[in-house]
Amino acid sequence: MCGTCRGFTLIEVLIALSILALGFSVLFELLASAQREYQLSKMLYEDITLLSNAILENKLDKVGVRERSLKDYPNIKEVELTYGNAVIYIYRR
Repeated sequence: MCGTCRGFTLIEVLIALSILALGFSVLFELLASAQREYQLSKMLYEDITLLSNAILENKLDKVGVRERSLKDYPNIKEVELTYGNAVIYIYRR
């Protein structure tokens, strides 16, 4: 600003607007990322709920089941149950 002028120069206004635009672009990217993460967590929650209900009701026809022995503990079996993106591991003898 000049000593006798009242107000801002054009360059000061442009710099302020560019800083404001940069801040808004970062804010919008964060909001978009948060929305994507929310959708992914919502889908995973729904898959886990359906998988848990299928296990409780013993309806494993739509559930992927994979059983294997553990390398270091051959007497323990690992059962992997999958539905969509949800995975539950059960360990048994």
